[in-house]
Amino acid sequence: MRIAQIAPLFEAVPPALYGGTERVIAALADGLVADGHDVTLFGAGSSDTAARLVPVVAEPLRPKMSRQEMIDVAPHLHLQMLAEVYARADEFDVIHSHLDLLTLPFVASTDVPSLLTLHGRLDIDAAQQVFPRYPAAPLVSISDAQRRPLAGSRQNWVATVPNGLPLDPYLAQPRNGEGDYFAFVGRISDEKRPDLAIEIARRTNHSLRIAAKVDPFDLDYYESNIEPLIDGDDIVFTGEISELDKPVFFAGAKALLFPSDWPEPFGLVLIESLAAGTPVIALRRGSVPEILEDGVTGFICENVDEMVAAVGRLDQIDPDACRTASLEFTGETMCRRYVDAYEQVQRRRPPVLSHV
Repeated sequence: MRIAQIAPLFEAVPPALYGGTERVIAALADGLVADGHDVTLFGAGSSDTAARLVPVVAEPLRPKMSRQEMIDVAPHLHLQMLAEVYARADEFDVIHSHLDLLTLPFVASTDVPSLLTLHGRLDIDAAQQVFPRYPAAPLVSISDAQRRPLAGSRQNWVATVPNGLPLDPYLAQPRNGEGDYFAFVGRISDEKRPDLAIEIARRTNHSLRIAAKVDPFDLDYYESNIEPLIDGDDIVFTGEISELDKPVFFAGAKALLFPSDWPEPFGLVLIESLAAGTPVIALRRGSVPEILEDGVTGFICENVDEMVAAVGRLDQIDPDACRTASLEFTGETMCRRYVDAYEQVQRRRPPVLSHV
């Protein structure tokens, strides 16, 4: 099958450090090539992929653009990329875009079927207003929870395909017994609630290591709300860590704290932690109940008090059960599910109409 993959231009595929969508696309593109498919990846020029790379920009946008340029310039570059891909549509059997709603106006421009994976939240105004105008556009959600804000509109959901990653390095990493620290991994932002992770660590007399990115959009929040809480002893900010360092970091933690207080479509750090045999203590938000099993791979809590109480029950969690559960989220499993979705949109492609 000839497959076009369209990646965001903000990071390389895969990213050098932090990045969610781009890591998933990297696993998907490489996995599809390994399975014998002809894959063309449209993305940033420094990407490292087994697919045929079309470098739309020489370097990822995020490291070199200001916050204002990310708002003013980045959308135009992504639209330019989409125009190029769809001008070449006849070269592909399926066009798979990871650019969310920006892709919608292009879908009807060709008879070649498209598939749009939605990686972001759908409870924002832009999603609520735009997606209902394209009811036949073939969509994939990364969790069932992600779809809920569009439950009132008639969207063409082809499948739910949970994100997957190459988890072998995590599965092979020996767990370092009872870790002496909690881990918080990801991005510093108010919806991720690193402040709650700090509160939980302090209330339970544990140290916390924060391995996270501070995006320019979140710098004010970090400097005002998080930096004053970091003491360098019990609360340590390590910054972003590389793919090579992550397995050791996760395996050495007593638990991953995941107090995200927003409808997270999918938390990649959850499956990384499970693959390393490390349980997760999380708030019940978004996709969390689709990834964790309460009392088996960690604890799903309603509030911070419950998260604090769950710390005392971590010895009930079997690391092997965590590792076994992570196998549902490997790159190979994700690739198989996407091939099924590609075959579906090839078999039946209804006309895509825009209701303005």
